[in-house]
Amino acid sequence: MAVLVVIVAGLVVVRGRMAGDHRAGSSGGRPGAPVAAPAPTPGDEDGPADVTAAPVTARPGAGPALSTASAASPSTGIGSVSPRVAPTAARPRTGPPPGSPAVPVAARPAGPALSLSSTRVDLGDVDSVWRLDLRGEGTAPVDVVIGASPSWLTVVPGRSRIDPGAVVPLVITLDRAAAPSGPIDVTVPVRPRKGDGGGDVRVTARVDGSPQVVSMVAAPTTLYPSGCAPAARVTASPVTASPVTASPVTVSTVTVSVVDATGIFAAELVVNLPDGGRASVSLVLDRATGNRSTWSGPVGPARVAGAITYTATVTDLDGRRSRAPGSLTVLPCPS
Repeated sequence: MAVLVVIVAGLVVVRGRMAGDHRAGSSGGRPGAPVAAPAPTPGDEDGPADVTAAPVTARPGAGPALSTASAASPSTGIGSVSPRVAPTAARPRTGPPPGSPAVPVAARPAGPALSLSSTRVDLGDVDSVWRLDLRGEGTAPVDVVIGASPSWLTVVPGRSRIDPGAVVPLVITLDRAAAPSGPIDVTVPVRPRKGDGGGDVRVTARVDGSPQVVSMVAAPTTLYPSGCAPAARVTASPVTASPVTASPVTVSTVTVSVVDATGIFAAELVVNLPDGGRASVSLVLDRATGNRSTWSGPVGPARVAGAITYTATVTDLDGRRSRAPGSLTVLPCPS
């Protein structure tokens, strides 16, 4: 009787396994076993159709499960089977990876604190104005104190008090017309009245010397009053040797030659006439070569005889000026 029970139980197990082997696309028998592609049917030369298999669950303690897309057994000669469902593209990850540590943010210094965007300013040969930035770095407003500087260099903040996190300009201005010639190297302290920070701002530049008047020539050097009548026998014609008449010369041309490395912005004459009158004459640029230029303009006429004095003033692009004096003689009208 016991033998009969064992035989019946064995038949039931075999029948269950045979029924499971007929379910297509299922892992069927052993959990975790690979699902082989179906064998080709006779007359099908292109191989088997794609088969979509259900996910395979690995049995604890068993080896890794094989995908249905893996190659078939070499004994069958069947290539790999591609799944029917296309893989889904991975979504790009935004932000820091999960679990990454947060970036620490530095806390503001307690109380007033001052910082400068730079402590070095080079104005070179041309620049006269520069800007730096002052920032309130602390948790309380900071008052800015500027140290001593020469009269021809100014360092001025946009505001004397800076709130936490605020930015205020610090404007540095060099008066090249008043600064001494040659290299400039000045350090100006910029400090908080209370608190931390600040620094020494070093300002460097090069200032060319004032323009140099090389020469000043008047032609002619002798004039006559403007009311003189034309005079006879002033000159004689070389052809006829007969006397001719000509009006006396009442205006002279003054020519000023200047040397300046920066360049001349303007040149003028201030003229004092014999009768006490005064005139200002703007000179016109005649020519310029390198750092040398020539300027000219008229002087006269005068209404009476006497001396005409004048002063030439040349101004370069940096605002520097040079002056040179000159004079002319006004003779009485010829008889």
